[in-house]
Amino acid sequence: MKKTENFDFLDDEKIEEKIIDFKDKNITFVRFFIPSIYCSSCISVLENLSNHHKYILESTVDFSNKKVGIIFKNKNLKLSELAVFLEKIGYKPSINSESIEDNQEKIFDRKLIGKLAISFFCFGNIMLLAIPEYVGAYEDVWFLENRYFFRYLMGILSFPVVLFSLMDHVKYALLGLKKHIFNMDIPITIGIVVLFLWSCYEVFLDLGSGYFDSLAGFSFFLLLSRMFQIHTHRRILSFDKNYKSFYPIYVSRICNNKEEKILLSSLKKGDLIAIRNEEIIPADSILIKGIASLDNSFITGESHLINKKIGERIYAGSKQKGEIIYLKIIKNIDQSYLSLLWNKKKFHHKKLLHLNSISNRFSQYFTPIILMISIITGIYWSFINVSKVFQTIFSVLIITCPCALVLSSPLIFGNIIRFFSKKGFYVKDVFTMERISTIQTLIFDKTGTLTDPNKEKVFFIGKKLRHKEKKIIASLLRNSNHPLSKKIFTELSIKEYYSINNFHEIIGQGMQGVIQNVSVKIGSPKYLGITINNWKETTVAVSINEKFFGYFLFRNFYRKGIKEIFKNLKKYEIVILSGDNNELEKKYLESILPKSSKIFFNQSPEEKFNYVKKIQRNGKQVMMIGDGINDYAALNQSEVGVAISENPSNFFPSCDAFIQSNYLDKIFLFLKISKIATRLVIVNFMISLFYNGIGIIFAVTGHLKPFIAAILMPLSSLSVIIFSILSTWMVSRRFLS
Repeated sequence: MKKTENFDFLDDEKIEEKIIDFKDKNITFVRFFIPSIYCSSCISVLENLSNHHKYILESTVDFSNKKVGIIFKNKNLKLSELAVFLEKIGYKPSINSESIEDNQEKIFDRKLIGKLAISFFCFGNIMLLAIPEYVGAYEDVWFLENRYFFRYLMGILSFPVVLFSLMDHVKYALLGLKKHIFNMDIPITIGIVVLFLWSCYEVFLDLGSGYFDSLAGFSFFLLLSRMFQIHTHRRILSFDKNYKSFYPIYVSRICNNKEEKILLSSLKKGDLIAIRNEEIIPADSILIKGIASLDNSFITGESHLINKKIGERIYAGSKQKGEIIYLKIIKNIDQSYLSLLWNKKKFHHKKLLHLNSISNRFSQYFTPIILMISIITGIYWSFINVSKVFQTIFSVLIITCPCALVLSSPLIFGNIIRFFSKKGFYVKDVFTMERISTIQTLIFDKTGTLTDPNKEKVFFIGKKLRHKEKKIIASLLRNSNHPLSKKIFTELSIKEYYSINNFHEIIGQGMQGVIQNVSVKIGSPKYLGITINNWKETTVAVSINEKFFGYFLFRNFYRKGIKEIFKNLKKYEIVILSGDNNELEKKYLESILPKSSKIFFNQSPEEKFNYVKKIQRNGKQVMMIGDGINDYAALNQSEVGVAISENPSNFFPSCDAFIQSNYLDKIFLFLKISKIATRLVIVNFMISLFYNGIGIIFAVTGHLKPFIAAILMPLSSLSVIIFSILSTWMVSRRFLS
């Protein structure tokens, strides 16, 4: 019995602190580097750990980085016990040092290259030893006398090949069977074992030379194909690692007592940052100033508020609920961690659609079907020509491979996502890409989405604002992320602020707090419980010490090219949902929108959410484009939620994509290209099915030798990859260049 490695050192608090990403009284979130993550079967096993261990709540695989993120109950399960559990099911975590990720990947590559080199050596020599029989050397007396030497030597050389192949495939075949998953490792394992044993049987009984050459060729080309697949995943499918590291997300850094916006990727250990209401903490930090009331649902899925005291640690991914707080960064930014949180599957109502579900279902049933075909083929040839039984069975097992089919969707959609990112449209994953291609209805928020905050004019109507009142209003507004709050705050141009107590904000309505022992409320007239004369225009009212003080009046300016945007989207059903109550703007929108469009003003966030649900019940596929915070519920409910911002200052866990505001005029192109990408995936499916179908016909009829099948098998994946790269490049050149 294999000895399990001792992971007790993980229970040391200092070591645990370096490894884990989040911990509270009940739950811990940790990411392990798993070198043995190779294929979709691995992902299936690791993403369903909660079904096999009662104290594991959720697990998410980051395939391109070979990591698994696990949320577990820390009162019932130690970190060391979790590592042992992973090792027992065949996915031993690699834990050596803080830099283990890069080092371990290089070690893994060297092992694979070593296997490839040995396989090539064995394959080459076996082929040389098999040449005499290929050219008909049976008539040669010397060869007949020494044939045992050639055949036994081929058997010896094939032994390391078989050993490597079994090490790679038997473990995953057994794991798959335990989980009732028929993966491709099963037919590969059966084929290798049967072919090796049959070849030994033929050689030992002097019935022939066996199939050692086909076995060595299959193993070599399989390893070659695996290396090519790994390279493809790293260079093409791992776009998360590339473009997500350059998201144009900004964070507020405090430098020389001044607040400045810097790119998230520029944030370093030791920086002091400001976090406002509804913003996500981007890196592990220490609370320096303010009252932290944290929602960890982004990490754990549970939305309980946890209060932190000054000096306490706050984990990356927590969301601030309340007044502005100041944090000191104690751990460098980890883009892959934030991306993993964004990609977590807790928004499970956004189910897989047509193409991805076809791909998953087909790969699930592919193996049993191929096993049945190979068995039927063997039975058929046992009656026709016994000598061809193993040739045909093994040829069927080799030539058929679902890898090309499974690769189709992620390759096409993944490449398109990379091209989109260069044009300011950042899509979460390939599943979101497919949902975009099915969209029928586009819902737009107005403020900050269709209007340009940089061009808006703000006027204050009411009592003259003295410096003290401006300072009080700014002290409250600086805690909010609402587009109108930000605009007023900028217009006030206040550099110093009062401290605030009892801050509270109702998203989309208003906020309040106690400043200088005075109650201050800012928001919609309805939130303040008042009515004003300019009810037809965008207004933000202010009350100080329970007395109405005045209101800010907005003159909105729509984004450049807004008419052209809607003209290009006339094939879609367009709906405008706005929290404003401006009749003049409503008339203007009616004049530029397609006639079938609908406009609803004075909509609360809850009413927007309910409207999305209503049209979804009628079978509509919805894309909602709005503010990532104020339209949280509607964005999350939509098939595709797109957050828009001038300078994004937050990761929006509710959205599936976000778009830079200056690229909004390209939205019709993004929608058009997503539909083209869907057609390309279907073409890829057809290429793969055609290739497998032709291969099966030749194998079943006995016209395909195992050795030739071993050469042709990797070409299936290669053809799909080449088509994916060329087709998506041509589409991007035509529409996005």
